[in-house]
Amino acid sequence: MTKKSFLAITMLLFALHAFGADQDDAQFIRGTLVHLQHKKTTVYTTVDQKGVPQLVSKTKTYAFVVRIGDTLYTGEAEKDTSLSGRLASGISGVGNFNAKDWSGLETNDVLVRFQKKGLAFIAMTVKQPSGKHNTMYLKSIVGPDGKEQCGKKMGCTTHNFDSLPQASAAPAE
Repeated sequence: MTKKSFLAITMLLFALHAFGADQDDAQFIRGTLVHLQHKKTTVYTTVDQKGVPQLVSKTKTYAFVVRIGDTLYTGEAEKDTSLSGRLASGISGVGNFNAKDWSGLETNDVLVRFQKKGLAFIAMTVKQPSGKHNTMYLKSIVGPDGKEQCGKKMGCTTHNFDSLPQASAAPAE
């Protein structure tokens, strides 16, 4: 594959993702933002034979905790500054957190949507009243009894999907 054809395919994927239909509020359910956290970390991606880092990729890990009813849902994602990380984020739609979009919220009321991402993961999209939203991977579900409902290593996988709240279908006219 030539460099030009790779660039053309990449641009096409970004365009298709950017022009994808926006999700209307009927696909979301109401929730309350309980906690928002983001912190900067540094990941060393490549080391030489002596263990000295050669390439450094900076990431920001962020997490949202949302309450729906008596259950807490935690989503987590990383914003990667490397080219491959930004490309993966653009294609998957997971990541791209912007702290400015979430600072100074006037309300903790948010809209939430869960959807399957790939073969094994669940994505959680949190949308504020202004329309700004972020999508992350669902890592934890803690029910009213205080018990974790997802696995410790992988977080929540598609076997948890049927137990998640979903927006009710629109009534037929």
